[in-house]
Amino acid sequence: MELKNSRLNQKDLLIKEWNFKMNSKNKVVGQEKRVAIFILILGLIMSILVPTGQTPDEYSHLNMIGNSVGLEKFASNIMKSIELETEDIAYNYDKKINIEEQKNVLTEKPIYSRKEMLPKKITVAVIKHLPATIGIYIGIIFGLPAFWVLQLGELFALLFYSYICYKALQIMPIKKNMMAWFMIFPMALQQAASINYDAVLIPLCYLFISYMLYLKYEKTYIELRDIIGIILIWGIITYIKIPYILFIILIFILPLEKIHINLGFCKINAQIIKSVMVPISIGAILLVFVGVYIFRKVWFVQIIYGFVIEWKRAIYLLYATGRTWGEFLFVSTVGNLGWLDTPICLGVAIIVFLIVIMFATVYNANDEKHIKLKDALIIEGTAIILCLFITIALTNHTIMVTLYGSEFAEETYEIKEALYQIPYIGGLQGRYYLPICSLFFLPIPPSTFMESKKQNLILKVMGLTLYVYIIYILIKRYWLI
Repeated sequence: MELKNSRLNQKDLLIKEWNFKMNSKNKVVGQEKRVAIFILILGLIMSILVPTGQTPDEYSHLNMIGNSVGLEKFASNIMKSIELETEDIAYNYDKKINIEEQKNVLTEKPIYSRKEMLPKKITVAVIKHLPATIGIYIGIIFGLPAFWVLQLGELFALLFYSYICYKALQIMPIKKNMMAWFMIFPMALQQAASINYDAVLIPLCYLFISYMLYLKYEKTYIELRDIIGIILIWGIITYIKIPYILFIILIFILPLEKIHINLGFCKINAQIIKSVMVPISIGAILLVFVGVYIFRKVWFVQIIYGFVIEWKRAIYLLYATGRTWGEFLFVSTVGNLGWLDTPICLGVAIIVFLIVIMFATVYNANDEKHIKLKDALIIEGTAIILCLFITIALTNHTIMVTLYGSEFAEETYEIKEALYQIPYIGGLQGRYYLPICSLFFLPIPPSTFMESKKQNLILKVMGLTLYVYIIYILIKRYWLI
């Protein structure tokens, strides 16, 4: 009888524990949905308040879309159908949007026909702007004014960003609110709500980070579909921007014991991987050397070669770049809007990063996972190496502009000599570093307990406060006469 009662009590405890976990999970899922909706609303505000033509390189990205679907006049057809004088607004703070022009373009008919805008071919490059391309073509097919065609492109880009951020938060096992805070950075949402491949790149970087931590802490076994998922996300990220290729270093946080891959004809597990690790490592190193030799004339390989050979000059250039552009990069990571001519205050940027640190150092009842020293070093090392690669990648741009006046000049240079002819690395923007920022703060050990409800409230209040300020500076910049 006592044994029976004991079993019943144990069963009741298990049921209560299961109900508690399900309730906690439902609350978390609800929070993730609220963050996604929050992102969507704030992104729409950014899309409206940052006028057409005021997001950096939007015309260039329209050209990229046109090239990916085989249409040379794709960008010019759309922009010529939107009669807005926006070129003199960039970098001219006193120049405002013409309200009458804005009203007229809402109903202005496009100069192009549906037939001439249909794709002649579809290349793999379309993946860089796929959400925006889908939105644009829906607008074209329905014969909407070109202004609304662009707005649909921005809307679909934003929907993609919001959805991928939702999925990333859904699987993020630690520091969800810290990652959510990065996701609502004004700089990120300006890019997400524009015709720009950052709307694809940035959320996929967040998803990759979340996925790796999910496999590390939550998943019981790492299966074939997980490996395919990792390679697919990493492949798209790398295809969009080659310097982010080193995100793959994060695989070293994954425990070999979790790997159980069933290929049908054989099963791969930790024991098999350990037995072939040495030859695979040697093969990988040889492959790198062969790859460097094959692509030795590619500018990126040339730049890395130059930085290795002239390492003293490389260190000086990195130091001079930080000294010259440090504050600009710090502020523009959070929000230097429009054509980088509408920066937030340095004090606001500092507060934003203090909130990042606050979220990085707090934990709740469900957050029991702590990053071990080995994994912390891998994550921090990945962040530093990526930061260096992103910075180094702009060296070619700086050399071409400094020596030949244009990045697209058909000239060649000797890298070892060229490094001594530039004062620092230019062309850098904070948004280039935004996808990797969370890696710097993830290894910070949590030290203060704070309930999830309170963390969520801080996220909402601080997010709304930040965007009240952002709305004010955008209205003042573009709309107040």
